[in-house]
Amino acid sequence: MSWTSEAWERIAPLYDKIIYMPFNQELQKGTLPKETFKFYMTQDAFYLGEFGKALSTISGRLNDLDKVLAFSEFAAGAIVVERALHESYFKELGLPDEVDPSPSCLLYTNYIRNQAGFANIEKAAAAILPCFWIYKEVGDHIYAQQDGSDNPYKNWIDTYAGEEFATSVAKALEITDQLAEKASPELREEMFEAFEMASKLEWMFWDSAYRLEKWPV
Repeated sequence: MSWTSEAWERIAPLYDKIIYMPFNQELQKGTLPKETFKFYMTQDAFYLGEFGKALSTISGRLNDLDKVLAFSEFAAGAIVVERALHESYFKELGLPDEVDPSPSCLLYTNYIRNQAGFANIEKAAAAILPCFWIYKEVGDHIYAQQDGSDNPYKNWIDTYAGEEFATSVAKALEITDQLAEKASPELREEMFEAFEMASKLEWMFWDSAYRLEKWPV
């Protein structure tokens, strides 16, 4: 069994919880309150900027030039999406240019940037994988299950269920499996732990958006 196949088995119960979260269920039905989606989009824009920096850091630490190029392209893609959010949703929804990250958003971004900069490169790759993989799976699920074509969040759904994003996800999975093949059993376990932690933070990110999470002080 490949490392990524085993990793997905480990988080399968958590993925089911993500699919059936109120945020994703209401997004699928098009009933998610606009204010909730606006809050989510501001946090996602901040997250994508930090995610792009983490990917760029990993790119600079890799030795194989094909992998360096792949992670450079991942980083550029994340920033392009963030810019696209500003040009479309931010203007459409009247969102501010400056975003203050919520506690959960800051926790997640600090985690991936820390792993990208200081963990073994194999563990760093595992830590950023849930943002690719879980978003793709959620996007595909919602796309297949959505109730009608008049969903106000159709553009978001189409982005993460699209072929371009699928290609990036497949490449990220391939690279992570290649890194895991040469890793010791102990390091492979550390990769699993990082993957599971980032998956939990994915859940927290959506949950915090649904709650419109604020700093308590």
